[in-house]
Amino acid sequence: MPDAGLFANQREVNLASTITMIEDVLIELGHFVNDCRGDAPGALRSWHIRKGSAAVRISLLHREDFSHIRVASAVLTLNDLVDRTALFAHVLSLNAELCGAAFALQHQTLLVMAERSTLDIDRSEVMELISRVQACADDHDDVLLARFGGAPGGELTL
Repeated sequence: MPDAGLFANQREVNLASTITMIEDVLIELGHFVNDCRGDAPGALRSWHIRKGSAAVRISLLHREDFSHIRVASAVLTLNDLVDRTALFAHVLSLNAELCGAAFALQHQTLLVMAERSTLDIDRSEVMELISRVQACADDHDDVLLARFGGAPGGELTL
């Protein structure tokens, strides 16, 4: 007979505990959770926060094994004036120096992001993911915009 106990659905327990961890971290970072909660298309849950000029989205995404936490921030929006070859070469070289985060392109938006499975994630890892993306985006957005052009980062779809 299958176990119908408290931990019968490990995915649901994992999702609930991850939501709690994210919201605890947001409170520790000085955010009001009710102001941070949002709806992102395709996300199980999402939150939006700011650090300096960087807007950051934290999303829980459905994956086959376990949900994933994705922390992303739009750094700049590309337009026809941006020298894409120079920009892409530059951010690829920056990726080699980043720990646990990377620059990526989503449609016409350059973003910095980090993602990992929520399996066995702990509170310090949630804090580290959010802090790393916040700091990287806030450190680089104005610099990249001034050097390569474009427009300030736009909305993320996820």
